[in-house]
Amino acid sequence: MNHLIHLKHQDRIGWIGLGEMGYNMASNLQRYLASIHLSMTVWNRAPARSAKMHHHGAHVTKTIEDLVAQSNIIFTSLANDAAVEEIYARLITLAGEVNHPIIFVETSTIYPALATKLSQAICAQNPQHIYLQCPVFGRPPLAKAAKLIWVTSGDEKAIKKMCLYFTTMSKSIIHLKTPDVAKACNFKLIGNFFVVGTMEPLAEGLTLAEKSSVPAESVLKFVETVFPAPTWVEYSRKMRGQVHKDEGGFSVDLGLKDVGHMRQLAQEKGASVPVADVAYAHLKQVHDQGLGHQDWTTLISSLRVNSDLPTYSEV
Repeated sequence: MNHLIHLKHQDRIGWIGLGEMGYNMASNLQRYLASIHLSMTVWNRAPARSAKMHHHGAHVTKTIEDLVAQSNIIFTSLANDAAVEEIYARLITLAGEVNHPIIFVETSTIYPALATKLSQAICAQNPQHIYLQCPVFGRPPLAKAAKLIWVTSGDEKAIKKMCLYFTTMSKSIIHLKTPDVAKACNFKLIGNFFVVGTMEPLAEGLTLAEKSSVPAESVLKFVETVFPAPTWVEYSRKMRGQVHKDEGGFSVDLGLKDVGHMRQLAQEKGASVPVADVAYAHLKQVHDQGLGHQDWTTLISSLRVNSDLPTYSEV
């Protein structure tokens, strides 16, 4: 135990990206660090989020340059591939200017080829640097409750060290046990495929039920009784407007990004994913209506429009 404590006290953690997911994850990690009299350094484009982390005891820096100079572990939690590429372009340059080794922990959902590209670029700057691809499963409320599922890929020794921190933000960790960082991206996209594959039949079934004059309450009770998995219950309730829009969502725009990645991966691998194709079309229809900011369960709106039913208004 003393050895582990010694390791922790040598670590200087930086965190980039304080959106809904990143903020909740960082808050839990900072809470743990504070318990052993440590603190992390944070940077975010929107300063308001950084200010909130300051109230939790984190050090706020105004520049990424300062964060890299002060950190030997850097977590990133970013919205999409474009944001990851933009931030890592700066991190890769800065990684070549520091003398100390850094472990980069990327937690976003990105395309596999991008993870490979970033890992190679970071190692090219300094072979001592390590890039880990560790995406997470779970919506913001689960991130807040420290009940995420982490997926790890990359250097085994670095992952073993980082598990000391992953456990402060998660309920379980799935170790892929591979140095190939692209594998975690594949895994995350497949996991998200199962999620969107849950939403599509729920949306179709609920729409068919209404067209057939079957009470929605009875259908929801059936789902809760026969398919009591949290995802089925939550998404069916969201599609019926029974969950408030502020209870932590995942937007249509982000859904389009993820489902687009699934379809691209399937095409590259020679696999068929017709469910993803259908869900993508429904999400695209909602996006084209100017509703890309809404929770991705509003894909049911496209089915309702196509079935001559009124769309739900936001609660």
